[in-house]
Amino acid sequence: MDLVPNFHIKELVSKCAFEAFKGNRDFLLSRFSSKGLETLQALRNRFGVTLVNNWHINGENQYRGFREYDCPIGARFSQHKLGNAFDCSFVNFTAEEVRRYILDNPQEFPYITAIEGQVSWLHFDVRPSSWDGIKVFNP
Repeated sequence: MDLVPNFHIKELVSKCAFEAFKGNRDFLLSRFSSKGLETLQALRNRFGVTLVNNWHINGENQYRGFREYDCPIGARFSQHKLGNAFDCSFVNFTAEEVRRYILDNPQEFPYITAIEGQVSWLHFDVRPSSWDGIKVFNP
């Protein structure tokens, strides 16, 4: 079963990763947590157009999905580098509207364990956690 039928692999990985593996979608998808991919698709199903990377259409975002271990963006052990996190933007909703909806309806997104507040995008991750519910952290 394809966990992200409505996403192209270019939306999920950097240009470097895509080119390094010649677009081998199955290999590149194996870098991600299935919980993260399932959640990403659930967000698109609920909120419509959901944007992650846009480098493939001459956009500036290429590190909002999987980040290679030597990527200078983010922390050394970022959840992005572990395949557990995505940064998303939405065409029809603000990041704050989506965050509020997720916090009010966590049962619709059972794998989300953390989201970032006070940013203009939705960062969510599905890291293993020792806490109950969804933790909101700020930059």
